[in-house]
Amino acid sequence: MIPSRLRDSAARSCNIVRRGFALLAIAFLVDAAFLFVFLIALQSYIPESMHGSAAIAGYALAAFGLAKLATQIGGGFISDRLGTARALALGTALLLVADVLILVLAHTAPWLIIGAAAIEGLGSSVTWPALYSAGADRFGEGDKGRFTAMLTLASGGALAVGLGGGAVLNMYVSFDAAMVGPIGAVAIALGLTLVAGRTRGAAAGRMPARLPLSEIPGVLATPQRTVFAALVLAEAVAIGALTATFRAYGRDVLDVSLAREGLLLAPAAVLGGLLVIPGGAMADRVGGRLTMALGFGLAGACLLLLARLDDPLLVAAVGALAGGAFGFAMPAIAATMIGLSRSAGVQGGLIGWFMTMDGFGHAAGPALAGLLLGISGAPAVLVLSGGLFLLVAYAATLIRVDAVHPATAISAAAQPPVAVREASR
Repeated sequence: MIPSRLRDSAARSCNIVRRGFALLAIAFLVDAAFLFVFLIALQSYIPESMHGSAAIAGYALAAFGLAKLATQIGGGFISDRLGTARALALGTALLLVADVLILVLAHTAPWLIIGAAAIEGLGSSVTWPALYSAGADRFGEGDKGRFTAMLTLASGGALAVGLGGGAVLNMYVSFDAAMVGPIGAVAIALGLTLVAGRTRGAAAGRMPARLPLSEIPGVLATPQRTVFAALVLAEAVAIGALTATFRAYGRDVLDVSLAREGLLLAPAAVLGGLLVIPGGAMADRVGGRLTMALGFGLAGACLLLLARLDDPLLVAAVGALAGGAFGFAMPAIAATMIGLSRSAGVQGGLIGWFMTMDGFGHAAGPALAGLLLGISGAPAVLVLSGGLFLLVAYAATLIRVDAVHPATAISAAAQPPVAVREASR
């Protein structure tokens, strides 16, 4: 019985890859290009090979983050107005323009790269809501978790290629030659959006239904969406705080080198990656609420325990359990976001709203971590993050994805039935 279920689950996951290959490839290419440009090109090539200021990288990353945060909701509504195919094309085109500008400006006016980074932020704010909206259109209720799990793995692969491949390029090729990589990756992503748009035919050119502006605040502020926005904010604060405390924990609590700390926490990353797909399958089978409650509840408990441990072997074991639980829960967040964003005319706007909360959290988390590190040290940050994960686990039990706001129901009634819309694609 169990092998049969595993085969069925694996077959469904393979089907997700086949049906959503273009979307997964776009996510991988865009993420890999971003990581290479902002973590390798600007932080290594510009100061070391181009003799530019090392501060450019920091200001550029800040400009990217601010531009993305300020335009994320608007980027989602652009997807609603243009349709996902056109929005994906617009977003990846902006990313391509930004990367080309970075290549040119590095030779002529390096400080203007900060402006190009802001364009990159705008492109990202258009691309990602459209990408998730396209996934919501393509996959039904029983496949959202698996699709978001595959997106998570695509981002993980992008991390390995963008950073690992970028580090290799940095050793052997010039800045101009290395920039061919991210520019080519985004150009391929743009090509995929255009090909996918033509493949879907009439649906790609069909203007989506529009919700009246007066009804949008009510749709954004339903109890379920408000709780989920708070959940996303809390989870992002916890992750941001943990990221900012990584080295302080190894240095001040474990008293180990950076290399050894990486080895101790490597099992957490490996187990987290391995449990992403089972987490997506579980979210599809039993629902995102239970998956998030289990995953974040266990991760939070492990972090509270880690705050009291200083033995390296115990830290490695408990850390692996925490990483696995977090990886297990991650697809359920994105799947729930897609489920709660189902609304005629504002699906992209809702996704943009949730992503804005995520952005606020990733900005606030490191700031809180810095404050706590100065007052109480790394264990206090672990307690904060663990407590937030437990709060997320509790909040997950309050969310009902099947609840529909009256404004949503009225607008949805104006759309053709699902079978008719599918037949027109």
